[in-house]
Amino acid sequence: MTEYFFTTSSLPTLKIGEPPEMDFEELEIFLYDNLLPGDYKQTQIIKKFYDILNIRAFFKGDEIDPHGNLNINDLEESVVDQTGLPKYVLEFLDTYKTKEERLTYFPLLISNFFKEEIKFADPFLKKYLSFERGLQLVLVGFRAKILKRNLEKELQFENPNDDLIAQILAQKDSPVFEPPEGFEDLKAIFENYKDIPIKLYKALCEYRFEKIEQMTGSDVFSFSKILGYMAQLIIVEKWMELDEKKGIEMIDEILEKSTDRRAAK
Repeated sequence: MTEYFFTTSSLPTLKIGEPPEMDFEELEIFLYDNLLPGDYKQTQIIKKFYDILNIRAFFKGDEIDPHGNLNINDLEESVVDQTGLPKYVLEFLDTYKTKEERLTYFPLLISNFFKEEIKFADPFLKKYLSFERGLQLVLVGFRAKILKRNLEKELQFENPNDDLIAQILAQKDSPVFEPPEGFEDLKAIFENYKDIPIKLYKALCEYRFEKIEQMTGSDVFSFSKILGYMAQLIIVEKWMELDEKKGIEMIDEILEKSTDRRAAK
C-alpha cells in the first residue's frame, strides 16, 4: 500500500464550524498532482455520488452541488446525449424516458450507485460507501416513521434480504423507529432534533465527520486518510453554507433524496 507522506502532511487540519484553509477545488488540484493515477481515480468515486445527485437536481431545475466530477455544462451534455456516464446511469436514462419518470424512480439510481461503485472501491472506500448507504437507509426509515409512510413502499428498490433492509423493514408496524445495529447512536440525535431541521442537519454532519475519522484509522500517511479527508472536507464546506433557510432545505434533501417519488411539476 502506497504511503503518502508529503501529501497527507500537507493537508490542513479540518474542523466543523471553521472555514477550511484549502477548499475543495484546491484539494482536487492538489490530489491530481500528487496521487498515483489509480488512487486519483478512487477519489472520483466520492465525487461521482454528487454527480448522481446532480442529475436529480438538473431534472428539477435546482442548483447543482459543486463537489461532483461534472460541472453544469458537462452534466447537461452527458444527460442529454447520454454519453460519458456509468453504464448503470445510461441504463436508467434509457429505461425511464421522461423527466417525471426519472424523478419518480430516482431512488433506484441511488441504490444502483452504491451497488455498482462499491465493486470498484478500495477497502476504505468500500467501508465509507457502505456507511453512507446505511445512513441514508436509516434516515429513510426514520422519515417514514415520522410521516407515517409505508416502509415497504419507501424501500421498494432495495433487496429485502439485505441484512440492513431487513432490520428496517422489521419495524414497519412498530410505533417508533429504532436505528438498526451499527447505527444505534443515531437514536439520541433523532430524539433530540427531529423537530429542528437545522440542528438535526448539523448533528448528522458531526456524526458523519466523527465516523469517517474513526474509519481512517491510525496510519496518518495512508491513502485512506486522504479519502477520509476528502469526504470530511465536503461536510465542512456544506456546514459553512448553512443558515436557517438553507438548513431546512438541506435536511429535507437528505431525508428525501432516497425517497422522493413525486413527479416533477
